[in-house]
Amino acid sequence: MPVDMKNIISSTFVSMVKQKGIDKITVKALIDECNISRQTFYYHFQDIMEVIEWSMEQAARAMLEQSLRADTPEEALGILISSTLNNRELILRLMDSQKREQIEALFVRAVRKYLQEMIRSKTQELSMRYSDMEVALDFWAFGICGLLLQCCRKDHVDAENLAVQICRMIPGRS
Repeated sequence: MPVDMKNIISSTFVSMVKQKGIDKITVKALIDECNISRQTFYYHFQDIMEVIEWSMEQAARAMLEQSLRADTPEEALGILISSTLNNRELILRLMDSQKREQIEALFVRAVRKYLQEMIRSKTQELSMRYSDMEVALDFWAFGICGLLLQCCRKDHVDAENLAVQICRMIPGRS
């Protein structure tokens, strides 16, 4: 069975972030921890930010696959919220770094793509112009990201109730 080096690098990076935060992780430290060569790292990734981006994309893809099996929008959104809360320690460590702005943009982009795929997969026909849909996706992605980041800082959040509240705000739903 071939080794999935991208997953090894990513999971090692996540473990390191949980221990000491992102700003203290260098490519050298990561390759030492993975026990790989610098050449192997650069074959798979350009830099640490690309490791973060790839890791977020993989997590978002897994959430999307699970959410697409949900019976209701509330249940699908609950999966996104619960997954975020389950990773709150990692998210807060990532946000508490010098790369916060870049990470925030990655987070928004991942949520936007998640929402776009959910709409594409779950909605038969939209009576909305493309340009309006683009603005709506940006609006909801930024709003949901803001709520999720705020929730990560709280001790207790009822993911199911939050998902219901968010879905009530969608036009045409009550």
